[in-house]
Amino acid sequence: MITAVSTLTSAEFKKAKHKHTLLLILSAVILNYFYLFNAMSSTGKEWTNILFGIPMINTLLLSVLMTVLASRTVDIENKGSMWNLLPTLNNRTHIYLGKLCYGFINLTLFCIIQMCMVVFIGIHSGFSGAVPLSAILRTFFAEIISGMIIFQLQSLLSLIFYNQFAALSIGFGGILTGLFMAYISSKPWTPWSVLLSLSTVDMNFDSAAKIMSLSFNHISIMGIFIAFLYLLGTFLLGLFLFTKSEQGTSILGFKRHKVSTSLHISLPAELIKLKRNPIWLSFILIPVISAVIGTINFKANREVLKFTWEALWTQQSLFLGLFFLSPLIGILSSLLWRMEHSGSNWNLILTVTSPVKLIKDKWITAGIMSSLSIIWIVIIYIFSGKILGLPGNIPVQFLYRILCSILCVVTIAAVQCTLSMIIHSFAIPVALAFAGSLAGVALTVKGFYYATPFSALIYSLGSTAITGALNIPVLIGSCALYLVLVFIISNIYLRKADVRTQV
Repeated sequence: MITAVSTLTSAEFKKAKHKHTLLLILSAVILNYFYLFNAMSSTGKEWTNILFGIPMINTLLLSVLMTVLASRTVDIENKGSMWNLLPTLNNRTHIYLGKLCYGFINLTLFCIIQMCMVVFIGIHSGFSGAVPLSAILRTFFAEIISGMIIFQLQSLLSLIFYNQFAALSIGFGGILTGLFMAYISSKPWTPWSVLLSLSTVDMNFDSAAKIMSLSFNHISIMGIFIAFLYLLGTFLLGLFLFTKSEQGTSILGFKRHKVSTSLHISLPAELIKLKRNPIWLSFILIPVISAVIGTINFKANREVLKFTWEALWTQQSLFLGLFFLSPLIGILSSLLWRMEHSGSNWNLILTVTSPVKLIKDKWITAGIMSSLSIIWIVIIYIFSGKILGLPGNIPVQFLYRILCSILCVVTIAAVQCTLSMIIHSFAIPVALAFAGSLAGVALTVKGFYYATPFSALIYSLGSTAITGALNIPVLIGSCALYLVLVFIISNIYLRKADVRTQV
C-alpha cells in the first residue's frame, strides 16, 4: 500500500509539473513577508506581533492556497471518462491517499519556508528576547492541521460538485465566514476558523483605557480536539465519496450534466452556460456575508466609528472590496472560458467566430454579473442603513463611488477573462485575482491606487481610512488604459493562437 501511495503521489507531482505550484507557494510566502514585516517597528514584542499576525494572514492566504491546490488536484477526475478509467488502473483508496500526500507535501513545504523566513529575519533584525521555539512549533503544526483540513474539505467539495466554480465559491465563502466568526468567538466554529483558534498569541483589549496588548497563551485542548475532529471527519467523508461514488452522480443525487456540443457564440449562449451553475448564489451570498460582517463591526465599534452613512459603507464594503470580489470575478471568468478549453472546442471556436466578437461576449457577460454584485450590496447598504436609523441622507459622493466601482469591476472582469483565456487552468487565474487583491491593498495604502484595477476597486469602494478623497479622472484613465491594453493582448493572442492537436 505504501509503495502504491508513493507512486500515485509521484504521479500527482507529474500532473502538476507545468502548473507552477511552487510559484504559488513562493507567492504566498512573499505575501506573508510583506504583511508581517512591512513597516514593523521596534516595540520589544516583535516575536509576539509576528506570531499573532501569522494566523491572521494565513486564515486568508493558506486557505486560498490549499483551496486552489485541492481544486486542481481533483479536477481531472471530473473530465471525460476519467472517473471510470482510474479505478481500472489503481485502487481508488490509493489514488485518494496519493492526492492527500501531494497536498501535505506542498503544505509542509510552505510552512517550512515561511517559518525559516520568520526565524531568519527575526534573528537578523535583532528582535528582542530569545527565539520562541515552542510558539513557533505550535504555529507550524497549527498551520499543518488547518491546511490539511481545508485541503481535504476542498477535495470533498470538488468531488461533490462537477463544476469547480461551485467548489471554489463555497471555499471562498467559507474563508469569509471563518474571518467573521473570529470577530465573535475564538472557538473553531467552522473549518476555516481552526488556524485562528489555535493561535499561540491572545489579544487583550482594555476598553476603558483603549489599549491593546498581546501575550502568549497556553495550549487549547478543546481547540486541538475540535481540529482533529474536523481533520478526521473530512478525511473519512472524502475517502467514502472517492471510493463509493459512481460516474455521473454526486452525493446530492444529481446527474452531472454533459457539456453541450452545440456551438452558439452569442451573448445569450454565454448566459446559457451559467444557467445550471450556482454562480448566481455566490454573487448573492458573498455580498450579503460581507454586509453582515460590516454591520456587526459597525454596531460593535460605536465608540470609534461615527453613526453615519459613510462609516457604515466603509465597514460593509471592506471585506468585499479588499479580498473577495476580485477572486469571485476570477472564478466567473474561468467558468466562462472552461468550455472553450475542453476537448476540441478551441479548434471549433477559432474557425466559426471572430476574436473581437468572442472577446466582447465574454467581457459583457462577466461585466454584467460583476456589476450586479455591486448593485446588490448597494441595496443591502441602503436597507440596513434605514433599519439602523442612520440620520440624514446618503451622501452624493456615494453615487460617484458606485459608478467608479462598476467601472473597476468591468475592468477586472476584462483582465480576468484575458488571464482565463491564456491560462487553461481553472484555479490559477482565481489565485492571481486573490494575489492582485492583496497587492492592491498595499498599493492603495502607498497611494498608488491607479497602478492596477484591483487597487482601483479598493480605492473606489473601500474604507476612507486608506483611500481618502475620490480622484475620478485618474481612476477613469487607469481603467481605460487597462481595458485597451487587455483588449489588444486578447485580440493578438486569439489571432495568433494555433489550432490544438488532440492526441
